[in-house]
Amino acid sequence: MKRSLMVLSVVSMLFAGVAGAAVQQGDTEIEALFGYMDWSAPDEAGDDADVSAWFLSGGVGYFFTDNIRVAGAGMWASLEQGDTDTDLWALGASGKYHFMPANQLVPYAGGQILWASADAGGDDSADGFLWGPLAGVRYELNENNDVFVEFQYHWFTGDISDELVEDGFVIFAGIVHQFK
Repeated sequence: MKRSLMVLSVVSMLFAGVAGAAVQQGDTEIEALFGYMDWSAPDEAGDDADVSAWFLSGGVGYFFTDNIRVAGAGMWASLEQGDTDTDLWALGASGKYHFMPANQLVPYAGGQILWASADAGGDDSADGFLWGPLAGVRYELNENNDVFVEFQYHWFTGDISDELVEDGFVIFAGIVHQFK
C-alpha cells in the first residue's frame, strides 16, 4: 500500500505546474510573433484579389494588474496580390485580459487598434486603421519566458479598406520575455 501511494505521489508531481504566477502586476514584457493571415479583398476586386501571407509582429507590454496588460504593438507584412507586391506596416496599441494569471497555462482575450499603411511602390499607397478582437493562450516555460498562440480578427478602415483588404483573420505563434 505504501509503495503504491509513493508511486502515485511521484507520478502526480510530474503533472504539477510551477509555483510562481505566469503573469503578475508590474511585469514588463517583450513579445515576438510569427503568423499566417488570410484577408478578404473588397467585393469590387473579386475573389482572386484575396490576400494570404506570412508576417511578423511584435510589442512591448506592461501589466497594470495581475489580469490587465496594455501594449504598444507593431506589424509588418509583405503581401502578394496578383502581380503586385505590397508592404504593409502598422503601429498602435492592444489590451488583453488574462483569465487565470496564477496558472502555468493562461488564456486571455482582448482587442487592438493600429494605424496601418500599405505601399505597393511608387505613388500607389493606402492608409487606414486596423482594429479587432483577439484571443489566445500562453504557456509558461520558465520564470521569464512564455510561448503563446493567438487568434486575431481584423477589420480595416480608410483607403486600405477601399483598395486592398476589408477584413480577415490572423493566427500567431510567438514567444514572450518578461522583465520582473
